[in-house]
Amino acid sequence: MRRLPRRTSAGAQRGFSMVEMLLTAFILAVGIMGLTMLQVMALRGARGGRSLGTAVQVGEMVMDQIEMEGRLSWLNITATQVAAPAALTTLKYINKVPLATPQTFTIKGEVPVASAPDPTDSTPFYTVVIAQNNVGGVPGTTTGIISDFTVNVNFSDQVNPATGVAIPRVVTITRRILHG
Repeated sequence: MRRLPRRTSAGAQRGFSMVEMLLTAFILAVGIMGLTMLQVMALRGARGGRSLGTAVQVGEMVMDQIEMEGRLSWLNITATQVAAPAALTTLKYINKVPLATPQTFTIKGEVPVASAPDPTDSTPFYTVVIAQNNVGGVPGTTTGIISDFTVNVNFSDQVNPATGVAIPRVVTITRRILHG
């Protein structure tokens, strides 16, 4: 016996209703909006991580310069071949009172060049402040001085959306250095 195809009534629907389509579009829009916010947060985090990484590199670069000057000044006073130590006039950090004025660096971690056409090469972004605390030794002797040097790299790469004020961030690096 052969079955005939079932007939549908005139009121039966095929496909989706308008309410179902609107509800689907709303759910899809909320999902896309969430993904967009996730992307914005990821980009903001990446920018903050890059800024923090560059700040650490700038601080380490300055601290390495201080440590190199400390070794040079200590070797200068302990050299047995020389009767009197030579004056080290080119040092920027060791035995300087006051210490070097705050230095600035670009977002790339380089010294700003005022005449550079690219703002990333001419605009200061990081400010470096150096502090020294003598913890041992006697100045002017051949035993040297032991000092704690602290390098603070200040920058702000985010703005508080509620107040519009930049959020300050600081990277601090401290080393104990023997110097002359």
